[in-house]
Amino acid sequence: MSMVTATRQEMSFCPGCSHAAVLEHIGAALERAHLTPGQVCLVSDIGCIGIADKYFACHTFHGLHGRSLTYAEGIKRCRPELTVIVLIGDGGCGIGTAHLVHTARRGVGIKVFVCNNFNFGMTGGQHSPTTPMMGRTATTPGGAVDQPLDIAQLALASGAAFVARCGALDKNFGQYLDAALTAPGFALLDIWELCVAYYMPQNKLTPPALIELSQSLKMPFGVLRDARSTEPSDAGAPPDTAGVREARPTSAPTGATARPAPRASAAPDAALFAGWPARAEIGVAGSAGERIRSAVGVIGEILVAGGLHCAQLDDYPITVRKGHSISNLIVSRDPIRYTGLREPDLLIIQSDDGLRRWGALQSLPQDALVIAADELTLPPTPARVERLPLRPIATQVQRENVALALLARGVVACGWMTAEALRAAADVAIGGKFRDANLRAIDAGLQ
Repeated sequence: MSMVTATRQEMSFCPGCSHAAVLEHIGAALERAHLTPGQVCLVSDIGCIGIADKYFACHTFHGLHGRSLTYAEGIKRCRPELTVIVLIGDGGCGIGTAHLVHTARRGVGIKVFVCNNFNFGMTGGQHSPTTPMMGRTATTPGGAVDQPLDIAQLALASGAAFVARCGALDKNFGQYLDAALTAPGFALLDIWELCVAYYMPQNKLTPPALIELSQSLKMPFGVLRDARSTEPSDAGAPPDTAGVREARPTSAPTGATARPAPRASAAPDAALFAGWPARAEIGVAGSAGERIRSAVGVIGEILVAGGLHCAQLDDYPITVRKGHSISNLIVSRDPIRYTGLREPDLLIIQSDDGLRRWGALQSLPQDALVIAADELTLPPTPARVERLPLRPIATQVQRENVALALLARGVVACGWMTAEALRAAADVAIGGKFRDANLRAIDAGLQ
């Protein structure tokens, strides 16, 4: 199954944009490489191609413009067994030129796919470092006057192990992706694309014209370096990937295991956590200001102190102080290699904002537990539902601590810990200036 979760038509790119085709091809290449979601991390930054991370079911990281290579290098050094892919535009390469040079120089084994459409498409079609001379853009209506940056030659000069250039619509595009993914060391693929909104209309650029453009700029298509080959590759020829596969460790190398959060200064007795299943997923859906994320973090700290592994994933709008606040917690007895959620075993819904953001509840399993504020109108669900009045709890522990009280209630109601065990573990593990308030909230939930 492809890791790409949307069709070309469902993606948010302009109709006809090459980005959609590139994502489909990457998904197919990952499938051919027999990689699972937990083995892949896709790193992006700003720009049209920067929204690609939401269309992949694997590890993803979205950061600042031009900085994706720095994030990717850190991820690869921490988790060397992962296949780490950078999706970056020509604008990002210009902003992060120094990062590109030094990441290639250090030989970090990431795979960089440059979606190069010769302009800043997301912000109105301004010229970019790769805009060809005389290329007309929103900021160069009379034609660009600067020599374009040759991203592939820059990677070559910096010591990259694999470098190639091709068009997004080339019939051999998939072979270039396969070769880049399996190349040892730093690999870069300069993918020339068509921006149908801005660059293509102003410059009458067509797929065949990309070949002519590469020739006129003396930037040939093809494999420019492949460290696996003793003979230089012929520019213009697709790579021969027959029999080429990168060695992948069957288990994580020394030092590559996921690191659980640091233990509390005092660790509770591990016997208190004996009732936890091998893996449990918890979701809390509320509104800004209800300390949803803080509540999940408190429970996570208690569980990590008891020797369990936890991963917290939060979702909130850019407005921060209004709208929804969602926090999910994965709890596992084994290291968590992939943070994708299935369906929660415990779901807490305490506001309309959270309910709207979470959406339908029909896919929840029958043995899941939903704890919801009694004034909410819930959609149909096969899960068990428990209604609680929130006002009396808020009166007792204040509104911002209600989520933690409900979490404590849910943990016990699911049978993962007894009330006595949770109270004892919390008393040992919780510290900081909010210790007393957090313990009162947990006690309120247990009551």
